[in-house]
Amino acid sequence: MKNTKLKIIMAVTALLPTAAVLTVLPFLPEKIPAHYDLNMNINRWGSKYESLIFPAAAILMAAYMYAMSRFSSKQENGDSNAKVMLICGIIINIFLGAMTVWFLALSFKAVSGIKINCEMFVKFVFICVGIVTSVIGNFIPKCKINSVIGLRTKWSMENEDIWFKCQRFGGALFVFCGILMVVISAILKNTVLIITANIIISIIIAAGSILGSKIIYDKTVGKIQ
Repeated sequence: MKNTKLKIIMAVTALLPTAAVLTVLPFLPEKIPAHYDLNMNINRWGSKYESLIFPAAAILMAAYMYAMSRFSSKQENGDSNAKVMLICGIIINIFLGAMTVWFLALSFKAVSGIKINCEMFVKFVFICVGIVTSVIGNFIPKCKINSVIGLRTKWSMENEDIWFKCQRFGGALFVFCGILMVVISAILKNTVLIITANIIISIIIAAGSILGSKIIYDKTVGKIQ
């Protein structure tokens, strides 16, 4: 069975958030903070069982990535792409696990009457997002041409050469923007500015990936002609 270790790690990282929540669930009050405004003021209280949302997302993500890795393995260059899918699933599950622990900590702080630092919360979220983005960027260039994972546009799918160049560009863009997210989130002091800056960076990733693949396509096809 190929990629057995990765599959086991993904299963473990998917189940750990659920184990963590079930461990502390008896110690949580029936009502916990379920939603906050931009100033981290609680504007909705919900059942303590809502703390299982992120763990459930981790399990669903693991199931999806496992299914996609199986699908990828049946395609050309499938083994390499299946491995990347599993690694990405593990990374995302670690992120969801971190978010689970963070929200559990927020719940305990809130019910204890401790003031929650809005800026620190937003910093934590986007620093985690930046790290995940950078790590995934390292694996994008390892993807072989396929219909499931990678920087896939009608231009990048033209041929192997263009695909390879697009994946290298996309990977570098993800890594750079991920690091930028971490640095900006750590430096900026205003919550709204942190959120706005990270939204702009996310747009740059999306638009840059599409535009970059088009430029690479034009240059490569132009050289051939």
